[in-house]
Amino acid sequence: MNKKIRKFLFTGHCLLFTVFFYSCASAPTAEDLKNAEVHYKIGMSHWTEQKLHDASIEFQKAINLNPKDKYALNALGLLSTEFEKYEEAVSYYKRAIAIDPDYSNAMNNLGATYVRMQKWDEAINYFKAALTNPLYTTPEMAYSNMGWAFYNQNDYISAADALKKAILRNPDIPRANYILGLVYVKLGEDNKALEQFKKAVSVASDYTDAHWELANAYLRDGDNEKALRHFNAVVNSGGNDAKVRQAQQYIEQLK
Repeated sequence: MNKKIRKFLFTGHCLLFTVFFYSCASAPTAEDLKNAEVHYKIGMSHWTEQKLHDASIEFQKAINLNPKDKYALNALGLLSTEFEKYEEAVSYYKRAIAIDPDYSNAMNNLGATYVRMQKWDEAINYFKAALTNPLYTTPEMAYSNMGWAFYNQNDYISAADALKKAILRNPDIPRANYILGLVYVKLGEDNKALEQFKKAVSVASDYTDAHWELANAYLRDGDNEKALRHFNAVVNSGGNDAKVRQAQQYIEQLK
């Protein structure tokens, strides 16, 4: 199977779906395994098209045919996480890890789910577990997520260490730069924070949160012209949240 379709990204679409459960009374045959892979691929195709209910059904069909399909279990964990069915997601991820104790992607995703549940210690433990696998292809993800968990525990030194390790392994990971910038703000090191926020937007020019932090950092530094530029970037992002409204207010004040 193409490795690329085994990499999952969280989506922000808030559709409701029903999870269907199937049973498997006997060991899967070679044909069952082949058909399970087909259902998994169909599920991924539905996911790409944002047909998440249909994707869920296909993943369930896959694990009905092959209860040890760790990829389908991981996918169901991601879907459950997105719809805030966290305990269900935890169950799927743990089943996948029980099948393959070196399945770092599922460990990272389980840690990310624990972050959403604000169970910081559990999250950090799974990020660390993911990183014990020398064949893990995206360790920067676990390091970045670990940095965020440490940040939320107010452990800024550990957060900075994890985030620097993420950036060392992948310099083009704007989320790690952004969180490291937040860490430096907490440590009172605005110059270092500025550098990290600037790196974040240099990689992702539409990174609204990083533009917001840049604008406020420049405002604290008395550089109203640069602050205005980044507040405008926040407004131009097309969002409709509190930061956009606050940015509009700052723009009026700075004109």
